[in-house]
Amino acid sequence: MENSGKSIIVDLRSLHSSEYSGVEHYTVRVLEQLLESDHDTIYRLFYNGFFKKKFDFFHFINARYIQTRIPNRLLNLSLKLFSYPKLEKLVGTRGTILMPNWNTLAVQPDTRVILTVHDLSPQLMPEYYSLKSRIWHRLLNIPKLLNRANHLIAVSEFTKMSLIEKMGVPSHKITVAQLGVDHNNYLPNLKVERLREVRNRYDLPGDFVLFVGTVEPRKNLPRLIEAFEQIDAPIHLVIAGKLGWKYNALLRQIANSPKQRFIKLIGYIPENDKPYIMKLARVFAWPSLYEGFGLPILEAMAVGTPVVTSSVSSLPEVTGDSAILVNPHNTEDIAKAILQLHQDESLRETYITKGLQRSQEFSWDKCASIIKTVLH
Repeated sequence: MENSGKSIIVDLRSLHSSEYSGVEHYTVRVLEQLLESDHDTIYRLFYNGFFKKKFDFFHFINARYIQTRIPNRLLNLSLKLFSYPKLEKLVGTRGTILMPNWNTLAVQPDTRVILTVHDLSPQLMPEYYSLKSRIWHRLLNIPKLLNRANHLIAVSEFTKMSLIEKMGVPSHKITVAQLGVDHNNYLPNLKVERLREVRNRYDLPGDFVLFVGTVEPRKNLPRLIEAFEQIDAPIHLVIAGKLGWKYNALLRQIANSPKQRFIKLIGYIPENDKPYIMKLARVFAWPSLYEGFGLPILEAMAVGTPVVTSSVSSLPEVTGDSAILVNPHNTEDIAKAILQLHQDESLRETYITKGLQRSQEFSWDKCASIIKTVLH
């Protein structure tokens, strides 16, 4: 007989892609922790798609999958134009709804909705998005979603302050739950054989600076390449991540670069390879222009790779004094920091030690336990 305890509906529609980025990893890690620790609650995991999706990570007795097979465009249009069908009807039960990211939504007026806000870039910096994404965000009507949610989970203090100052959300409606590091996989002592195997499989150079993330304007890769061109040292640049949008200009920039043969794009890397590629890097460089949190810098710290990142948005909050912070608009600043961490062994050791200590302060267990208190 089914547990008659509390019921929580989780919107899993963000997990439609096979290539996971930040939001998808967040959804998986938080839900794993909730299912493991919250035995008295039935979690109804809702997703929409024609084919049955195999979720390898949610094998828990308190998980129930609910699949609808409505074409996504039709579902989104119907939700937007007619506020129909209600999510409770699709799932077949009532309960608090947890949305790990914003999405189209229609619910009963008295249903409690908890929404995670990763950042406000669609509202504050639409120029960082493709036309298709801007239309999607307009369709979502983010201010209305923020208003409808009974409570918001912000992934950083920076995101919380943005919600208060830019969107007029009252402080009492927001709880901060910072993201975590998967300390079972992101370790300073990774197996040498596996490191060698990953290096060979991706044909990675000896000493290299690494960037990991979607290739898109917000990540500031053109300036990272310009900074790399200023470095007079035997080091390569490796860029790992799926191609997002507006990447053709970047590919041309690399092709025309005087250091073109020292720059390598390796595409999307699966999660189980990421810690090893980060560990193999001499320096992890992440001069992003805007982030709601910035998880890859913590992951790099957790494996013992020193980090250069931006002094803007949430990034100083995440790093504390455990990374070299640079002006992301100043290529000389970026180049100098990378060169220092490449050449100065004593400085390297300082930031490796600080980074390892800092990364230990963040865990998915801590993140999920805060969310659990909000849900209940």
